Amino acid sequence: MKIAILLLLLCVSKYDGHPFRYNQHKQHGSSPSEKYRISPKTGVRIALPTPEQLQWQAQEIGVLIHFNIATYIETDGCSGQSVPNISLFNPYLFNTDNWVQTMLDLGAKSAVLVAKHACGFHMAPTDVKFPLSPFGEVIPYNYSIDYSRVKGIDVLDNFVKSCEQKQIRTGFYYTVVSNSWFNVESGLIQNRTLQPGQVNVTQETYDNVVLQQLREIWSRYGTLNEIWFDGGYTSTLKDPITALLANLQSQAVAFNGYGVSSNPARWIGTEMGIAPDPNWSTGITNDGGDPNSPIFCPAECDTTLQEHDRWFWGVNATLRSLEELIQVYHETVGRNCLLMLDLTPDRTGLIPPAYARRYKQLGDFIRSCYGTSAEPTKRLTLDHSNIYIQLFDSSPVTIDRSVIQEDQTLGQVIRAYTVDVQLINTTDTNQWFTVAQGTSIGNKKIDVWQGGPQLINAVRLTITKSVDRPVIKSFTVHLCD
Repeated sequence: MKIAILLLLLCVSKYDGHPFRYNQHKQHGSSPSEKYRISPKTGVRIALPTPEQLQWQAQEIGVLIHFNIATYIETDGCSGQSVPNISLFNPYLFNTDNWVQTMLDLGAKSAVLVAKHACGFHMAPTDVKFPLSPFGEVIPYNYSIDYSRVKGIDVLDNFVKSCEQKQIRTGFYYTVVSNSWFNVESGLIQNRTLQPGQVNVTQETYDNVVLQQLREIWSRYGTLNEIWFDGGYTSTLKDPITALLANLQSQAVAFNGYGVSSNPARWIGTEMGIAPDPNWSTGITNDGGDPNSPIFCPAECDTTLQEHDRWFWGVNATLRSLEELIQVYHETVGRNCLLMLDLTPDRTGLIPPAYARRYKQLGDFIRSCYGTSAEPTKRLTLDHSNIYIQLFDSSPVTIDRSVIQEDQTLGQVIRAYTVDVQLINTTDTNQWFTVAQGTSIGNKKIDVWQGGPQLINAVRLTITKSVDRPVIKSFTVHLCD
């Protein structure tokens, strides 16, 4: 499900019925996120990141927590005019510390919680009241947790406090364009007969409710790491949402927030956990980006633990295999994309044991594979920081992959590289064998060598093309199971 902050739209995105889909439209004109410098080496524009964007990229793994009234129905979220009965929501074992333990086992550094999804059920206490149409009777927003069987629990507050205790950064998802309770699709009140459970309001009333609830969740729970919307917003809401974001959570990374935020991130264009290769930190399209763009807008790859693109917990849902999730890690984090993996509490309010085990299995693999690296006897930097050599001459090592991280403080400048090794049975010290090559590095590039494990006494990283002097933050080699 995407909390897509399609805050760049001048009009509402098309909503296709899938709980987590949205389409991005380009916005023309200047933007607060369009900051760049001119390279003294090549004269090209180099997009500049904000410190918040770099900090966000470095988190590498986050979780997107889908827990709402949709957890208690058979379909994966509400569509059309479905309004699940509020009495269904009853997480009688609710415990956010349990969620956080699973995050730690996975290795997640951040978490985004669904505050309101397409059903319209609001997970936080809200003071919002509004007039019904056409007679003007004022009622509270009573499709919320305070009118459920667990009245008195503030899920958002519990979530934030549990995360803060373990230094996990937090954020919220609030979809603006879908609300079945209000008969809203694509951000607009629909002109059709109301179904049981729905209430009738004007478009102006709906817009006011959205802004009031965004103000509540953005002002009551401290500093947020990331803000998500799902599906965009109408043209009438663009300016007030932009102003509200700047006033209350200006430091937050805004998912698909180009045009309204100084810290935008973009969607990668698929929910399968696959980033293109190359995947650049720049550009605003829902794909691998654009190395020539003057806009620093890193990518986020959201995907599910459950099979068949299911986000909310399902009774008969099956889990993706560990092997598939390891591939997801390599094709997201290993391709310069932040992995946002769905976290799915069940109807008790806890993470099911089988799910917790799979999250931990993935975390264990990442830690065992990449937690340590082969330690060279000597490191050399040559040719104006274009060549990095690690020597293992006193103790040859078997290696099957390399990890490169670029220092992007002054922008992403590397355009191509190769990784070569000296095999232990090579007598000619000038003979190198290429095991990997690529283009974009960015926050992290993992290359699993296609030739398999190699017994080596040296490895060399060569930057073959850059638009300014490259700065390598880290270059390591590993052998993994």
